[in-house]
Amino acid sequence: MTPAGPHRALVYVLNGRWHLIVAPLASEEREVRVKDPNPVRQLVARDLGTVNSGFTPASFGHRLIENGFIIDPAERAKPDTVNGWSRTDVPDRWQTVCYPISEVVG
Repeated sequence: MTPAGPHRALVYVLNGRWHLIVAPLASEEREVRVKDPNPVRQLVARDLGTVNSGFTPASFGHRLIENGFIIDPAERAKPDTVNGWSRTDVPDRWQTVCYPISEVVG
């Protein structure tokens, strides 16, 4: 069963490939964002393809859906986001807040 509540999706470049991870947001992270989620609590870890493909927010959003998560609609309304994804302080890293689909439709 997928844990409820908000999660962070992080897309980053490693060894020339885009990767996606999803991890629960700890209560202290809900107020202040941290740079990386705790790898021990990762729920999704997925290779998204070569960095040559560029950052494709719509495609990466679909990868979230395939893994049972949906981007928080409030993230899409924020300025300086691309389909709900915002840049982090580190180059080639994008993040968003997402929820398990079961929580949204259930």
